[in-house]
Amino acid sequence: MKKTNGEIGKTIQNVFRIRKIFISLLAMVICIWAFFQNKLFAKVIISPFIICSIAMFFENIFLLLNKEKTANIFKYIFRISFFAYVFGFLAYIVYYAFAHKSYSFLIGLAIFLPFVIHFFRKSFFNKNNKS
Repeated sequence: MKKTNGEIGKTIQNVFRIRKIFISLLAMVICIWAFFQNKLFAKVIISPFIICSIAMFFENIFLLLNKEKTANIFKYIFRISFFAYVFGFLAYIVYYAFAHKSYSFLIGLAIFLPFVIHFFRKSFFNKNNKS
């Protein structure tokens, strides 16, 4: 029995999904361990990474089970958590720049912000969103 190219491609895709499951599981374990080892402020920083790793884990589990609609829910949970972290980090840079009168940070923010906004729009408001 010989496999067709479509079946081989599906098998390779499943191997990559299983690899992503193991990587996200490892990231989840490390982040949860770090979460319980640190104080409050560090827990706030680590929380989005825990959410992202859990979302990536379940997204790949459901893709492996051919449940694409459920996988898309976890894909959006990942994106929301990621962008909440990025925009929170950028807000902290603005606060730090004004609080410490270190306005050179705002130059970096001005360079970085258009890229973040572009990727945010592409992730959530792209009509041909297939990724």
